[in-house]
Amino acid sequence: MRRLRRIEAGYRAEIRRAQQSLKGTTVDRVKAERKFEKIRAKLEAKIDKVQPKIKLLTNLKAERKA
Repeated sequence: MRRLRRIEAGYRAEIRRAQQSLKGTTVDRVKAERKFEKIRAKLEAKIDKVQPKIKLLTNLKAERKA
């Protein structure tokens, strides 16, 4: 579970880095925005794949404690 959370945090960090590079880009704003949206969509899809696994493991852990 710790590994999955670390992976999810890494994806979110990638989105933040892409957003920072977008802010730094002033040459072609539209092209940079399209590139950012493409990267964000790809990473959010990966996050959506990981989150159910994290939720399942969290529930299992809670059941074992109870």
